[in-house]
Amino acid sequence: MVIFGFIVTAAACGGAEPAEEEIVAETVAAPEIDPQAQAAARRLAARLGDGLDLVRTQRGTAEIGYTQPVASRERIDGTRYIVTTIRIKNLAENAIAGFQVDEFWFDQDGNTVTGDRVRIAAPIMTGEIRDIELRVPRVSTMDRSNYEFTHQNGDVLATLFDEIEDPPEPEGEESEAEEADGAN
Repeated sequence: MVIFGFIVTAAACGGAEPAEEEIVAETVAAPEIDPQAQAAARRLAARLGDGLDLVRTQRGTAEIGYTQPVASRERIDGTRYIVTTIRIKNLAENAIAGFQVDEFWFDQDGNTVTGDRVRIAAPIMTGEIRDIELRVPRVSTMDRSNYEFTHQNGDVLATLFDEIEDPPEPEGEESEAEEADGAN
């Protein structure tokens, strides 16, 4: 990558003729990755152990697709909950680190009644699909809800999709299901 810089000089004084413009083009080599940063990344990878790799994460605005949140009622040990499920898909160029969904429930007057937060610690890889479940205690004054998506390195641009394909089953669950089918 080559960067060109232009320096333009002109003199304009009262009554004097303007000087000729001088244009200087200088070539600047693209900076290489800092050797100290590379060494720090290697040390971190060594501490994480074998089989774990560092991934490039999205900086600034990350783009996701999501499905319309679906709320249902559930009762656990006598406590009534509203459980909301949302399916998201990472549409960003890089993995999204520290992805978070906040749900806020409001009453008819617009006052916050309750809410929940889910943060996914592991990076969501490009194209990866995740199901997110938010759970709040049911309050009689609940009227409407709102959702906010963020990640640790910036904002999230969220696009509503009619549907997103199912996420792949984890390998451990598939093999157990296949073993159960084989046993019958």
